[in-house]
Amino acid sequence: MNRKAQIRMTETVAVLFIFFVLVIFGIFFYYKYSQISILEKQQELLGMRAIDTTLKILFLPELSCTKGDAEPEDNCFDLSKLGSASSVFGGSAEHLSYYFDIFKYANITVHEIYPDSTNSWTIYDKPKVIMEEGREIKNWKDYESTFFIVTLREESEGNPKYRAGYLEVGVYS
Repeated sequence: MNRKAQIRMTETVAVLFIFFVLVIFGIFFYYKYSQISILEKQQELLGMRAIDTTLKILFLPELSCTKGDAEPEDNCFDLSKLGSASSVFGGSAEHLSYYFDIFKYANITVHEIYPDSTNSWTIYDKPKVIMEEGREIKNWKDYESTFFIVTLREESEGNPKYRAGYLEVGVYS
């Protein structure tokens, strides 16, 4: 009788040991799954922020092409406005604060493709950095870029000339 009880007790301990090992494996796999899920969600949110920032810059009246009081042209940037945009967007502390509220940490650049592919205008550039012991240290993990085709218009002698380009918007995590 005593031997039979001892065998059952050993079986119970073995079953409990296997059960707890399975529970520990389950917790470990759930933890890894949660980590991967959180990273994927962060990437998704960063991509959505990049698209949102692109849409905001496309509809800024400070850059869009207009014909007098008429509606602005879709996906068109005025080259005369682009030339002075970086000084407006990064000018005074009030302007910096206003545009930082809109764009956060981002880099916004317009590149010309045709006829001169060497032209580019950096409209807004606010990388996420911190200062440590007098030197800048990168303080972002990911950088997500979006690209959008735009028209660039230049007024010369009252006649508009159109060029092709693209808008590059990069956001920092």
